[in-house]
Amino acid sequence: MEAKEVWGAEAKPSVFQNKNFLLLWGAALLSSFGISFFLFSQSWYVVNVLGLEASLGLIYVASSIPRLVFMVISGTVADRFSKTKIMFLSDMIRGLLLIGLVIWFFTGGITVWTFVGFAFFFGILDAFFWAAEGAIVPTIIHRDNLTRGNSIIQMTNQTSFILAPMLAGVMIAFGGYEVVFGMTAVMLLLASVLVFLMRVPATNKDGGNEQKFWESFKEGFGYVRQSRVLTLLLLTTVFMNLFLVGPMTMGLPLFVKTILQGSALDFSLLEAGLAGGMLIGSVVIGVMNINQKRGKIAIVAVFMAGIMFAGLSLTTVMWMSITMLGLFGLTLSFSNIPAISAIQSMVEETMIGRVMGLLSLASMGLIPVSYALTSIVLSYGVPINTIMLSGSLLVVLYASFVFVRFKELRELN
Repeated sequence: MEAKEVWGAEAKPSVFQNKNFLLLWGAALLSSFGISFFLFSQSWYVVNVLGLEASLGLIYVASSIPRLVFMVISGTVADRFSKTKIMFLSDMIRGLLLIGLVIWFFTGGITVWTFVGFAFFFGILDAFFWAAEGAIVPTIIHRDNLTRGNSIIQMTNQTSFILAPMLAGVMIAFGGYEVVFGMTAVMLLLASVLVFLMRVPATNKDGGNEQKFWESFKEGFGYVRQSRVLTLLLLTTVFMNLFLVGPMTMGLPLFVKTILQGSALDFSLLEAGLAGGMLIGSVVIGVMNINQKRGKIAIVAVFMAGIMFAGLSLTTVMWMSITMLGLFGLTLSFSNIPAISAIQSMVEETMIGRVMGLLSLASMGLIPVSYALTSIVLSYGVPINTIMLSGSLLVVLYASFVFVRFKELRELN
């Protein structure tokens, strides 16, 4: 499969001179901070006000299942319709829903089922937003700047994960939940306006009937299957999320409680270490703007991520755990950003939405599957650090095999 030329992209020397990218960056900043505000405040309300800690699982399931289901078709929708309209509608609807939530707060009657319902609709909108966002980046910036552009978006997301919970906590303390949810609504609505202002070159759309839609959907799977490089990159994403990201997300609180004998503060410090590592990695990659050997860099970073996660599972001291988790976050950025940029630069314009949709499905969509597998293993009495170590060793073995066996991935630019 030959690398394509950039379709309708502005061949500017810097992404900071690209109006469309700056609008997208602003929308990503507002969206990521807004969603982080919502997730933190929602969880804290359920725990602190309703006193239903065990019910948080219902909210996670309510968002994960529709996200997983609709990710299957989100890429096909992104290829057949305007990506900016999809992103605009996603942010606009989420903003309007949150305005409704604020009104609900004033009228009373908020229950855990309120948040379950909101999580369900947010899960659907997330699926379409992520596919459209991933597909639109290579249409607005030059291929030589894809790594830098993706690193900036990733850096923005990681910054929101670090700062948003703290800011949301301050707003709740001094203004209440109505204020923080109202602010979230404003941020999402502003993000939708920025997306609306983007001017992306129109592409040929096949707005056919339902049968054509499903033919287009199947064509996307066939396109990935016939490319060994794309298949390998998607399988690598599956391995990373099933055996590393899922066990880490679900198991980290257990690791803090049972292995480190730590507190909620210790847990927050570990999460800050992870986000900080990913942020540093995004900045470094953005400065370097890697455009060569991105396949080799990504698979080596996957190997190192497995090593760092194994190191984390063996730690029993807080500062060592923070260090290993920070390094793990660093390697995640060095694997994700070059891989995504390489995919965006090689995939044809008419297929980019479907491929990015499958990539989102392989990453975020399959994390609930990892949660389920981790829960099953835990139910048999296997310690969380053993699960983490086992998953990391599987990833190390997989990355080693792929690196040695598949030359085309090592040489992917």
